[in-house]
Amino acid sequence: MCRIFGCVAAEPVSLRHELLEAPNPLIRQSEHHDSGWGMAVYERAEGWDPMLIRIPEAAHAGGEFAGATGARGRIFNVHVRRATMGGLTLENTHPFTMGSLSFGHNGTVIDYPLLGVTDAVGDTDSEHLFRHLVAHLDPADTIGSLRRTIAAAAEVSAFSGLNFLFSDGFRLYAYRFGLFDLYWASRPGQLIVSSEKVTDDDDWHTVGQDVLLVLEPESRLGVPHAERLLGDELAARARLDPLNEGAELTGEQRGRFAAERAQRIAGAG
Repeated sequence: MCRIFGCVAAEPVSLRHELLEAPNPLIRQSEHHDSGWGMAVYERAEGWDPMLIRIPEAAHAGGEFAGATGARGRIFNVHVRRATMGGLTLENTHPFTMGSLSFGHNGTVIDYPLLGVTDAVGDTDSEHLFRHLVAHLDPADTIGSLRRTIAAAAEVSAFSGLNFLFSDGFRLYAYRFGLFDLYWASRPGQLIVSSEKVTDDDDWHTVGQDVLLVLEPESRLGVPHAERLLGDELAARARLDPLNEGAELTGEQRGRFAAERAQRIAGAG
């Protein structure tokens, strides 16, 4: 499992408070989710490519994360990783990007080779999920493309979670389905979505199971659009697996275990 954090803003902002200084900032969450971190920052919400920073070590272990929190933008896609599939390498560090697209995932798709992806650079299920989405992406129907990718993953494999943040440079899409939580909150001029509540106030809303949020930087930034992706019938057929093997491992040990698991599953696939 991992932690995802996203934001859209009416004007360029910094997320230093939420990432470093809040009661439960992402840097503190990285003490448990210690397998690497990354952030895609979009200076504008006009389809531009993001500034991308990825480091395959714990966010709290060096000064790079603190330095990166000074970046200002209108769309943020931030991730701290806890490896379950694939070793501690740059290629396996979220968010994954291609042009203006960025993607961060919380959860594990166990039989990910069944997605049929052949051009992955690393060996994570998350990159395979992203590349499946990119290969089938219709820019005129982004929600439909997301629906088809999530449906494909749910059909072919058991999973612990399909939670993700995806941006096309114009808006941020946030989805929850599986064993992990997701929350959203409204701030003046901002919408925030996060795996954990980073502040102690009561403004956080729980995202329901199988719900996609669409966060629009150009909107009034009140309540995000929400709709389901799978629906009752397909969601009821989903096979959830907590993937408890190796859950006690941390650091390099966890990375080695996750690398061996990916090799084993890729070989079986």
